[in-house]
Amino acid sequence: MKRLRDWIAFRGRGEGIPRGGRARRAIGRGFTLLEIMIVLAIMGLIVTGVSIKVFSQLKKAKVQAARMGVKKVIDASGRFMAGPGSGCPKGIEELISQGELSKNDAKDPWGVPYVFRCPGTQDPEGVDVVSWGPDKADGTTDDIRSWEIQ
Repeated sequence: MKRLRDWIAFRGRGEGIPRGGRARRAIGRGFTLLEIMIVLAIMGLIVTGVSIKVFSQLKKAKVQAARMGVKKVIDASGRFMAGPGSGCPKGIEELISQGELSKNDAKDPWGVPYVFRCPGTQDPEGVDVVSWGPDKADGTTDDIRSWEIQ
């Protein structure tokens, strides 16, 4: 009877579990293909959600950068007109050649040159500057116009 109690106590601590056959195969086995595919699908969903959020923020940032670019062109033309010539610049190229505007500021974030009119039709005493926006088409709702952002 003492041997039986010792054997039960020994098995209760988990030290008497046999290490052969089926138990050894269960411990050594890796992940199944199905488990790996499920993890990859979950990771794909997470990446998709994050990328959608990032790209929408990128579009907003480009629109904001275009607004700032329009303001830079307006400020540069104001400095030009306040200078010794005090006339209207013929175009953005003249602002660049006079050092009022850098060459990098001559195009909007989508790579299209700003539309520049001096004197402007909306601002006869100043300039009109327009960026065609993300669709790069004139006259659409996403255009960024100088007279609308001031």
